[in-house]
Amino acid sequence: MRKKISRPRVLIGDSSRSMLAFLEILLESHFDVVGSETEGDALVLTAKTLAPELVILDFSLSFLDGLSVGRQLQEAVPDSKVVFFSSHEDAAYVTAAFEVGAMGYLVKHRTVDPGHYLRRVLDGERVCCPDDLHKRVGRPKKK
Repeated sequence: MRKKISRPRVLIGDSSRSMLAFLEILLESHFDVVGSETEGDALVLTAKTLAPELVILDFSLSFLDGLSVGRQLQEAVPDSKVVFFSSHEDAAYVTAAFEVGAMGYLVKHRTVDPGHYLRRVLDGERVCCPDDLHKRVGRPKKK
């Protein structure tokens, strides 16, 4: 069961500043976007400082790749839920994301309403979008 949080705090990591700006606009009506970073090491430090409920990240980040960041986030802020938001639709990426502890994997160009999936993650559900990714990697189980 999710803690009562009026506006969950979200931290975003992506190598593209335009994608960061897009996500901030897309999420600001339901989430409190507390920061955004293009560099993996900065994302981990910001997460340690702010302890957001959600961290959204891509595989492509400067200085540290997304998987390394995912591993570090699990150690640094274990209560934060990690969701990969990536252009990669290959099952190997999805599997790798869940292996480092991600609660969600969303394909950028196939996810119409990321907020819907993020709310499900906050409720403790592991999610994939598009849903047909489950056929390739198996249905993610609740953590």
